[in-house]
Amino acid sequence: MKNRLKLNFSLETAEERKNFIDTYIVQFPDLTRSEAETIANYLLWGKDQKGVPIGAETELETKWSKTNSDIESLESLLENPVSKTLYFKSLNDSVPIKKGRVVFNRDKVRKEAPPYLLKIFEDLWRQIDEDDLLINYYEIKVGKRTKPPRDELLRRFSEEDRQEIENAAQQLNQYNYLKKRHELIELRREQFTLQDSFQTTINLHQNFLSFFNGSISFETDINVLPLGLAAGPMKELIFNKEFDPAALNEEQLQKISDFIWKKKNKVDSNSLDFRNLEVIYQIYLFKEDFIDQIEKEKEAHQLEGNLKDLLDTLDFYESITDLTEVQLEILRLKEKHIKNSDIASYINKKYGKSYTANYISTIFRQKIISKINEAVELHRETIENCFFPENFKKCSDCGRVLLLDGRNWVRKARSKDGFQNKCKRCEREGRKKKRL
Repeated sequence: MKNRLKLNFSLETAEERKNFIDTYIVQFPDLTRSEAETIANYLLWGKDQKGVPIGAETELETKWSKTNSDIESLESLLENPVSKTLYFKSLNDSVPIKKGRVVFNRDKVRKEAPPYLLKIFEDLWRQIDEDDLLINYYEIKVGKRTKPPRDELLRRFSEEDRQEIENAAQQLNQYNYLKKRHELIELRREQFTLQDSFQTTINLHQNFLSFFNGSISFETDINVLPLGLAAGPMKELIFNKEFDPAALNEEQLQKISDFIWKKKNKVDSNSLDFRNLEVIYQIYLFKEDFIDQIEKEKEAHQLEGNLKDLLDTLDFYESITDLTEVQLEILRLKEKHIKNSDIASYINKKYGKSYTANYISTIFRQKIISKINEAVELHRETIENCFFPENFKKCSDCGRVLLLDGRNWVRKARSKDGFQNKCKRCEREGRKKKRL
């Protein structure tokens, strides 16, 4: 694989580089993210009439920065048709399309949901109904509502439960009322999130159950994407936290190239893709069962299947994910199937938080799992760029060699490559030490 970009660095002015890119870019209709960033940096370091790079006045603002960006520099960058297209495409992609209100159908879910998910749904619905009725009673008390709670909602509670919730509503104040309304919105959103993952999780669930019966094998029967399992001869080459493309020889590069090509041509509907958030969620859901199965095989002196390889792959992706101490602790507790309410109580007491049970679920699915999912994609891009050592940089603090990407580095327009010399993790650790 060759580095496709051969930018003309002999051109110094921004105008010359812009004109060069206008004609040069037509050769590459399928720019990767890294290539787009390389072109953006190339344009930013073109010089103006005073001989100053236009990017020198474009220090990208972070939440810790107190300087304002120069809007003229952004306009200069967007004069280039390629940058402009990428910029506005990213904006359009981030704008959600407004949808009409959708009524959640509990009866349909009760018929279709697998048993392990149905229990989660029932607990969630009970909390939704309790909050809904509590809010109804409070709004009646303060005159915000004149109609009684709807019959359908009341029928879900016994007379004793209704009285208990009504008494609780009498103790609410405006602050707690608004907090409950926010919680209700989050709970209702959570049921749609679970429903959306439904069909995918059913298929995965059946695949994992089939593994226990010895009827399937990962990689043999089920293709694992994006880069297979952390096992075999490719393990040290690909699943290595000390990955350094400059240390690879021609033979190793050829092996990686052949492996990537083979993987890309083997994608099918039966693939298990770690870039799919639901795949990671399901493996964590089954993790304790997988560990038990591995121990049983050892005790029976059977040859281990590749369940361990699957877990090793997940462990690798977790190890390269930038999770906080609290998130790691929540993840360990979720693996053990501890209830969200119990996790919230434990975390709140240990770390001085005020998390609700529902927010624990939000942290797990939308923050922890999503972060691991993003780390998988960044790892794939890192491996696919190993043929271009110039696309990497060594952190001046921790010494890690990382892909030149905004997910690894803090941007700094005054730097030649557009990034600071310390990686994001080291920058964050440095800020923590300063605050102590």
